[in-house]
Amino acid sequence: MLYATAEGRTWRLWNTFALKENVTTTNFITFIVASGLAICMYVFLSSTQGFVLGQVLNVPVSKIGDISGNLTLLDEILSLGMVYFWGIYSDRIGRNSIYAMGFGFIGIGLIAYPFASDYNIDLIVFRAIYALGAAATSAMLTAVLADYAGDHDRGKISGLVGLMSGVGALFAVFVFLRLPTKFHDPIQGLRITYGIVGSVAILFGIFLLWGLKPKFRQKTPLLLHDDEQRLRRAPTIWNGYKAGLRAAKDGKVLLGYMGSFLARGDTIIITIFLPLWVYKYYKEHHLCDSTDLDIPEDCHKAYITASIVSGVVQTAALVTAPLFGCLGDCFYRPLVVLMSTIIGFSGYLWMFLSTDPTSPIMYVVAIVVGIGEMGIVVSSLSLVTSKAIPCQLRGSVSGAYSFFGTIGILISSKLGGYLFDKWTS
Repeated sequence: MLYATAEGRTWRLWNTFALKENVTTTNFITFIVASGLAICMYVFLSSTQGFVLGQVLNVPVSKIGDISGNLTLLDEILSLGMVYFWGIYSDRIGRNSIYAMGFGFIGIGLIAYPFASDYNIDLIVFRAIYALGAAATSAMLTAVLADYAGDHDRGKISGLVGLMSGVGALFAVFVFLRLPTKFHDPIQGLRITYGIVGSVAILFGIFLLWGLKPKFRQKTPLLLHDDEQRLRRAPTIWNGYKAGLRAAKDGKVLLGYMGSFLARGDTIIITIFLPLWVYKYYKEHHLCDSTDLDIPEDCHKAYITASIVSGVVQTAALVTAPLFGCLGDCFYRPLVVLMSTIIGFSGYLWMFLSTDPTSPIMYVVAIVVGIGEMGIVVSSLSLVTSKAIPCQLRGSVSGAYSFFGTIGILISSKLGGYLFDKWTS
């Protein structure tokens, strides 16, 4: 069964958002919450991974960056194929089923993660389980956005998705990331926190089966007979792969794919290497309780500083998400992508030239980076959710969009892990 919506008519939710006819208020609210919660899970895992390696697995601080990069690399190698598969398969069985499975895998992976006994086997397996879910939620975000948003408000709804993504990231850094500090035993605190976060993911995944259930399960009278026949024939997996790549012949879709590459690469820098930089800075400057860099101890200050700096990035992204959404509806969308890219480049160049992640100027740098990151996310999303993309191929295009984002993560994680250990030593 295809998760298709009526394409000809829209209705306005709260006199603000133009939604496709078959989309209910419950569908839309559930989707918006899902977009924020998926990012929350991702930011939480990425931001706490260094602490799991250092405190649970006793990894020397000099190797944390490289191991973190390798774990993320393995994660994304799996995601590279799965995002495409999930997107194409959702054209056949429905977005809600894939979304629900995604959150289920995320929850299982998170609950198991801090119980790994080594980073060569256990942690890789648990990260792979998480990666299956992350790939599904990533692909479904784009596909459901294309299903739900009316064309005239596509930028605005993309901005709302970006806004909720920022809320999810803020919740991760200001709530979940600080939970381990509430426990006397840091290892036990990490395990309990991961259990809480994983349970939330599983419960929400179950809710998604109902919350994203289509209003109409079969044909819509607004479609012509030929269109109905095409909708009933979801593409095969192989044809879906080819369709997603062929869509890049449209220059705007290609630019959207490139934006995904940049946006996901940005996310890795902020969620993995920025907290690692703070953690390593505190350890190497003896700002924690121990002077032995290879002794994993509880370093509350590193937790707090990492959450504050990451929070500034996400707050800046949160505030500017609606702005970029409106800009996308008012101006030529590729120009908005260009502007966002320039802002992001300026922020990361400034961060590269900085030497102290605890310096007050880092908050200004974080603001610029956050603005650029969100601009690229929102503007690229609006390019690949056009009404010109056939309903039965939206999953394929969303899979391709996430596929290019995964390539960005692969490069940022592996190359970034290597450069992190070299440049911060």
